Amino acid sequence: MQTIQTIIVEALVELLDMPDASQISPETRLQEDLGIDSGLLLELFMLVEERLPDAAVDPAVLRPEEFASVASFAALIARSLSETAAS
Repeated sequence: MQTIQTIIVEALVELLDMPDASQISPETRLQEDLGIDSGLLLELFMLVEERLPDAAVDPAVLRPEEFASVASFAALIARSLSETAAS
């Protein structure tokens, strides 16, 4: 099974039409390093939700620090999955 972080990295590679994931690490900042704006962030959410249908994150209630980096975004998705499993 793929990790959440791997799924996010693969979605970023697809979204940004990158040749590979060599420029993406857990510390990679979505906005500053990859140029992810609000429109691309929404597309990223949709790609991740396709791969992880149990992830239920409402982009409207997010705080910027929750999607500042690949690692923080992965943590957000992990929390969403654990909350979904608990309910």
